[in-house]
Amino acid sequence: MTIKTKEVICPYCDKSAVFTTSKEFYGKDFRTNLYVCLPCDARVGTHGRGRTPLGTLANGRLRNLRKMCHARIDSLWRGKRTSRRKVYARLQRAMSLSSEEAHIGMFDEEQCMKLITIFDKGEF
Repeated sequence: MTIKTKEVICPYCDKSAVFTTSKEFYGKDFRTNLYVCLPCDARVGTHGRGRTPLGTLANGRLRNLRKMCHARIDSLWRGKRTSRRKVYARLQRAMSLSSEEAHIGMFDEEQCMKLITIFDKGEF
């Protein structure tokens, strides 16, 4: 039985990304899957072992920027001082985003830099 995967097109080279498991790609099972553009090494993980991407394909620079954004955002709600929902509502207001747009996995480099600047200036 063949299971259909979502077609994910690389924004860097316009080629189709390959669907794979973390075990196949990294050599270790992180209990997730990912889409990878082999020519660009752009990647995006999926929701668990599913086929739904967590965002858009990202090259190494964008992946690092997104990790920096997540480190800042996640530290606010993981400390249990406030809820994740409230933190993302603040993110929406701070960056003038809709709830659909307020996902770091969808951010481009410019949006990541804006969020990092907001945090570094103490404006979040």
